[in-house]
Parts: sequence; structure tokens; C-alpha cells
Amino acid sequence: MTLNLRDADQQPSASNARAVRKMRSHPYHRFLTGIMLGMILTVVCGWFTPLLAQPHDRVTHTILAQIFPDSPVTTPSEQPDSAPDLVEDFVPSIPVDIDGHWAADCLSELAVRGAFPVNDLEESDLFDDLLDNDVVLGVTRVYPEAPATWSVVADILNRNFPTGDAYGGATAVERALQLPSPVTVLYTYPGQYYDPDRAITRVEVITALAAKAGLPYTARANELVSKSLTDGDRVPDFGLEGVAAALAAEVLVNYPESQTLAGDRIATRGEVAALVCQAKSGLLRSTLSPSWVATPADLPPQTEPEEEVRGVWLTNIDSDVLFSQENLAEGIQRLKAMNINTLYPVVWNMGYTQYPSSSAAYWLGREKRLWPGENPRFERNQGDRDMLQELIDLAHAEGMAVIPWFEFGFMAPADYALRTERPEWFTQRQDGTQEIQMGEEVFTWMNPFHTQTQRLLLILMDEVLKNYDVEGIQVDDHLGLPVDMGYDPYTVALYEKEHDGQSPPLDYTDPEWMRWRADKITEFMGSVRRVIDQRKPGALLSVSPNPYPFSYAQYLQDWPQWEAAGWLDEIIVQVYRDDLDRFAWELNKPATVGASQTTPTSIGLLSGLRGRPTDVDLLTEQLEAVRDRDYAGVSYFFYQSLWNPGRETAEERNNQFRASFSQSAQRP
Repeated sequence: MTLNLRDADQQPSASNARAVRKMRSHPYHRFLTGIMLGMILTVVCGWFTPLLAQPHDRVTHTILAQIFPDSPVTTPSEQPDSAPDLVEDFVPSIPVDIDGHWAADCLSELAVRGAFPVNDLEESDLFDDLLDNDVVLGVTRVYPEAPATWSVVADILNRNFPTGDAYGGATAVERALQLPSPVTVLYTYPGQYYDPDRAITRVEVITALAAKAGLPYTARANELVSKSLTDGDRVPDFGLEGVAAALAAEVLVNYPESQTLAGDRIATRGEVAALVCQAKSGLLRSTLSPSWVATPADLPPQTEPEEEVRGVWLTNIDSDVLFSQENLAEGIQRLKAMNINTLYPVVWNMGYTQYPSSSAAYWLGREKRLWPGENPRFERNQGDRDMLQELIDLAHAEGMAVIPWFEFGFMAPADYALRTERPEWFTQRQDGTQEIQMGEEVFTWMNPFHTQTQRLLLILMDEVLKNYDVEGIQVDDHLGLPVDMGYDPYTVALYEKEHDGQSPPLDYTDPEWMRWRADKITEFMGSVRRVIDQRKPGALLSVSPNPYPFSYAQYLQDWPQWEAAGWLDEIIVQVYRDDLDRFAWELNKPATVGASQTTPTSIGLLSGLRGRPTDVDLLTEQLEAVRDRDYAGVSYFFYQSLWNPGRETAEERNNQFRASFSQSAQRP
């Protein structure tokens, strides 16, 4: 029932809507309106009386069935999904502008719950264009065909998926959506695209919904989107993860063709409502026809690439694979059966070399130390054995590349003899402390700016390249400096020399102070590149850093600058995460994605630690995610933990690895 304030022969047009609204305050019209509203109230009360004894969800269902007899509404469950509290002073009312709309039931249910904005366009220029010829007063409108702006989408999502405050450092769009964590599928959305008043595309809405509703990442996102949707190849990069998450969760509503996304089309408010209803459960989801929901494709086993880095780090900590030639031979055969093609054996650990080194004998007073601590009996039994040469011979015979790993970089054990002999080689915090607790161990840090410590590392790297037939050398996250260090006398004097006598800032996170130290480490990496090119042209410089910007914020390691300078031949980003969501989120970090466009970039996987194995199912998902996002390959940390089962049996673990690497692959 509607109320028309004009005579029957004077039907107003939409352009007269504002004039009609001005007439509402006239005393005569208020009198007539009061009489008519009283009549309406009498009729409506009689209509609602039989419903008053029914539960709220049953009342809503009955009303919808009477008003929209052809809608797909089904009987609500006994325990419907929870709904946000109604807005204060909000009076539930069926919207008058949804008749005939394909998502009418969903829109109506959201409106009566106060979970959808109503009558919010009355003061906008768009309002006149959306009205019918009759101006109706005292009713609810949701404007289902109006374009959805960022502000409207944020409002709808916040009403239906309350999350509280946004995390510190959130972008403007993340603040608008009140996202409590950056680990969402919206992370790679370009910040400059956000404008509260801009009408946004369906892909943007879907990505925002997936982030707000906390839909999990899916391992094979690109493949799922391309194989499920007829226009999946048109989804922009920033929306791939969100669309894939919505697909996998079966909340992607595409009307009228369920498998066609039309992602670049401006979304309507009605489409936003449908996505929300499908993402909820119970009654809200039942308001939509399942035929409008995209079905995710059943993906076949993932195709193995013909070229792929398949690496394993070989350690002398929590592993005995390096401790005898027999162990090495057995280990390499196990890795060969797994079609591993690259080995990264440790050669610089705990302040000593793991291979016989005349340079180490001169500088450190010890030719080698294979055990990761003092163990004289073990070292005597090793005799003159050359672990590195044995490994090279065995690996090359099986077609594997060997890239010796200078694991510790500038880090050293706290009880390092050199610290007593040459204290000026070590750095410190402002308070003079030097120790760093890492797990159960205590370490210290050699000064990466001191010419002598730099010379020591360069000599050892040159020695390996000169004396061994290796494919290159590798450094990792320890070739940097903890951000709170650098206040030793040598570094302070160097800084003052380059800053007209000014001392380093007391705030170790001061941007200029951080940049100065990071640039010095970058200069050292340039020296490493020159040593390789002079000693063994064509040999690889491999770097295995933490993800950026963590690497810079914590260790002043600006490896994207090294890559941009053209110094790196291989990057293996350590993404040691125990869940797929954070793992996939890390894969989408701009620095990692950017590096992969110009330099072979692989991902380091944590196969387990001592007493903390990684389930093989998670490792399989992570491998699938790496391949799906077109990275160069993977490397596992570390050898021994490859064979330690998680929740699976040892046989199941071994079989899964063999299935993941069932065919051999060349290094890219």
C-alpha cells in the first residue's frame, strides 16, 4: 500500500522529487498524512496479528513468502545465522524498490535486520534518477541498481562482519574496512585506487568481501580462477587471491551466468547484498538460488614444471649428514630419488669453516671445525677429511648443483675466541651490550663495516671459488646487522667522519641512520659480486634473505637494492610459515613479486625444526602455491627434517614428496 500526496491526475516525475519532499512540512499535508497513516496502521496491525506468536526468523520468512511468492526463499533453519543488532531507532520495513529484482529476498532480509543502508541516497543527485514516477513517502528504499561506492561497500561489510578497529599501519581502505590484520587477500590492492566516493568494480567488491569475511587463501589461486570462470583471464592481479578465495568458499555470486564474473563491471548495491548473503549462512544464504553461485572447478594434479629449482640446505646442526662420507652418499641418493637438483651445504658456521681452509687457519687459528661447537674427539676422528670436496664429487655425479652456503655471515657465537683476540672487530648496542639471544643459543655480531671483517669474509669466499668446482656461493639473512646495533667506536667514528662530526642518532630506527648502515652493507655486497666475477666468471651469487621489508627493518638488509643493481643470480626468500594464509600472503609481497620478474626467485620452505616437524600436507600446499604463482622453485630447510614425519607416517611423507617431484627438472 502506498501514499500519494498529489491528485490522481497530477502524477509527479522523478525530477520533482525534491519539491515533493519540501511539501512534507505543510500543516495541511501533515494532517492528511496523519489520517492516512492511522488507516494504514489499522490494516497492518490486523495483518501482523497472526504472526506475533512466531519466532522472528519465521515472521520474516512468512512476510517474504507473501510479498514475493515466486522468490527462492526456503524454510529457515532452526538456528539461523547471527545478525548484527538493529540500528538504534531503526524500524524494520520491507524495501519498496526491490520488486522484480533477482536478489529481492536477500535485500529485504538485510534491510529488516538493519544490515544494509536504506534511504541513504535521498539527498544525492542519483536519487531522482532512481525513483519511479510516483513519489512514495514513509517507505524504505535500498536502491538495488545504484552503483556501489567504496563507502557503501565498507558500510555494508562492517555491518555484517564486525571486526573492531583496524591494525596499526593499515592503509586507508583497510581502515575503512576495519581489518584487524594485514594478512588478507586485500593486501596487494593498490592504495591509490581507494576513493570513498568512487563506484567500484565487482572484482574490488569481491576482494573486499573476502578480506572482511576472513576467507582463506587457496593454494592454486590462478589455476582455480582460470579454469572455473569463462573470463577468469581478465581478473586483475590484485583481485586474483580474493576471487579465488570466494570461489573456493562457494560464495561467489554471478547473476545471471554463474561462471561468468564480469569483474570489470561496476557493481550494483544489489550485487553487493547478494555476495554478503551468500557469505553468511542459514536464512540469508537461502534467499539466493544456488544456480547463481559459481562452482569451483575440480583441479587435476598440478603439472610439474620442466625447469625448477629444487634445493635442500645441508646443515651441521641437528643433522649428521655431513659427518662422514657414508652419510653423504646415503643422503645424496635419497635426495636423488626425490629429484632434488641443488644442494646448499654449510661452509661457514659458528665462526669457523666446515672445509679445510688455509685462510681460516691463518686468521682464526683453526683450519676447520665441522662440529657446531667444541668437540675435540669428533674433530680428531675427522682427520684430514674434506667434507666439501666429497659432497661435490657425489652430487656432480648425480647431476646436482652445489652452491656452498656462508650461513653465518657476520654473526658469531658469543664465546667466539676472536671476540677476545680482536674486540674491535665486533659491534654493539648503545649500552655496550653485544649478546643476542636466539632460542637456546647466544650470539654476537662482527662489525659489517669494519674493513678487516669484510676482508675475512671476502677471502673465504674467494678461497671456495678458487679451490672447488662449485656453481656459486650463497649468503643469507645473517649478512646484515641487527637494527639496534652499530654503536661501536669504529662505526660511530666512520659515521661522524661522513656527517661533519655529528654522532649517530640515539634512535636506532631513525630513517637516515638505518639507510646509512643499510647502504654500507649494500656496498659490501657489491664487493662480493666483484670477487665472484674476478675469481670465477659465470659463478652464481645466490642470496637467501627474509621477506622484505622485514629484512630491512630488522637486519638492515636491503636485498631489493642488490637485485636492482644486477648483482644477484638467484634469490631464495625464506617464507617459513606454518599456515597457508600467511605463506600465500608473503608470496604476494611486492618486493618478492618484483624480483621474480627479472631474477630467478625461489621460496624457502621450512620442512621442520628439531622437535617441531612440518606436516607434509602443508608442505604440499605450499609447493602448489609456489608453482601456481610462477616462482622459480623451492628449497627446503633442512635435510634432516625432510624425513621427520608430522601427523603423517614416515612412509606417507616419503610418498608425498616423491609424488610432488615425480619427474626430474633442470635448474632455470
